[in-house]
Order: sequence, then structure tokens, then C-alpha cells
Amino acid sequence: MRKVLPVTVATIAVLLAVLTLGVAPAAAKTPCWKKLLNDEYDGRIDGTYPVYCYHDALKHLHEDVRTYGSAYSDIKRALESAVLGYSGHHGGGSPPPGYMVPAEKGARVHNHPENFVQRVANAIGPGNATSIPLPLLILAGVGLLLVAAAAASYAARRLRARRGRPRPATNPPTPRP
Repeated sequence: MRKVLPVTVATIAVLLAVLTLGVAPAAAKTPCWKKLLNDEYDGRIDGTYPVYCYHDALKHLHEDVRTYGSAYSDIKRALESAVLGYSGHHGGGSPPPGYMVPAEKGARVHNHPENFVQRVANAIGPGNATSIPLPLLILAGVGLLLVAAAAASYAARRLRARRGRPRPATNPPTPRP
């Protein structure tokens, strides 16, 4: 009976280690549409991606990004230039899904002057399209400060109540003549 327990524990440990090693590479693989969206986050596409990645990225683009951002038009433009480039070199038709779309040449540069707040936001802001937005981080910080202030106020009231009421002032003794 005593020999069975260590063998069982060792078997379970080996089984868990094998399962853990087998799951890690599958979970670490980032889909190409997400890589493409992260690449486009700065306003230009620098990498080379298959055509299906562009289609998947357009499908996964949030509605607010389509409406207010330039990601949709940037990805669409890169895909269209790949289709036109492919048809010009290969006698017409659209590229197959596995065709690698070359990166844009002569990427546009934004000539907008940045104010102090924008420079700080760019310095500490999110690094890719899937990270938490900076305004949300600021809002969370303000919320934590408000909770800390409420806790300090509550603690001060509790300490004041614990001390008890001060005794009323007594009349000073009368001086002797």
C-alpha cells in the first residue's frame, strides 16, 4: 500500500508536466490577423502578411475603430495594392489566400505637432492595438485615489470616536490673596 502512493504521485506529476508542455506552444501562437492589427497600430503596415490575414483583420476590426480610426482604410488599401500588384505581374485575377502581401513603400509620415499631453501619452501609452487604453488606466487611477480618500476619512472618524469625548473645561482655581 505504501509503495503505490509514491508511484501514483510520480505518475500524476509526469502526466501533468507532459500536458503542460504540450499546451504551451499552442497557446503561444498569435493569429496573423492580430499581428497585422498590432503592426498597423502606428498607422502603417511594415510587415509582410498572407492575403487571408488582411481579410481576417478586417473581420475582427471593432466597429468604433472602423468609424473613428484609419485602420480599416489602411488595411483595405494594402490589400487592394496587393491585388493590383499581383494582377499586373501575373496576368490578372486576384491573388491566392497564401500570397504574401509586400509591405507598403514610402509609408506616410504624420506631420501633426504634438502637445505636451500627447507626448506624455505616447511615451507611457499602450504599445499595441490589444493593450488597455490610456484613458481607462487614468480613470482606474482616479477611482483608486477616491477609494483611498474615502478609506482615510473613515479611519479618521473611527480614531476620533475611539478617543472619546473630551472632558469639559473646569473653572481655574482662584488665586490666594
